[in-house]
Amino acid sequence: MSASLMSIAEYAACVGLNPSTISRGVKKGTIPVVELADGRRLIDRDAADKARRENGNIARCHGGRADRAIRREGLWQRKNQTGYAPESRAVLNFMNRAWLALMRRGMTVLGAAEIDQVRALLVLSELTQFLAVALHDDARSDYRRFLEPENWPSFADEDAQQFLSKWGEEEIVGSGIWTDEDHGLPDGAEFYEQVSDATFAAFPP
Repeated sequence: MSASLMSIAEYAACVGLNPSTISRGVKKGTIPVVELADGRRLIDRDAADKARRENGNIARCHGGRADRAIRREGLWQRKNQTGYAPESRAVLNFMNRAWLALMRRGMTVLGAAEIDQVRALLVLSELTQFLAVALHDDARSDYRRFLEPENWPSFADEDAQQFLSKWGEEEIVGSGIWTDEDHGLPDGAEFYEQVSDATFAAFPP
């Protein structure tokens, strides 16, 4: 099997998008798939990247979806071999390294229970990672390769642990599973779209 063939979830992870976004593209025929003899449908990375670059909405950077993170190849500007301007990368690394712990500390000071802290941290993580995708200028590489991993605090409360285990990122990258259109929490996908609109409104093409 070609090394470039991957599942929908694997491809979504590589480009920092919600798997449901890729699934919709496959269903609409805007993202090509390879059907194997055993019936599996896989994505060829090179073909999918090319199709997404040539998609009209993506090329014009509009549509209200995370696909607006993708710019035409002529607009991609690789900066410092990472896809990030140095100052943007420094800020995002700080956010990944410190924001979750600081948010938890602040909520502890305010008297919030651990279960509420976990919920708030999941939202903060979603916002931070979406910003990281939006600021990344090379859609052909995984933005996470160039950033420090998120520094998640631990929780003693059992309910908080279970909530984080169920609705944290798990194997879905670039977006928490709680915002997944097909399997997430009610209104999670709508929140995802609102984050998309708000983030990309700050970065006009």
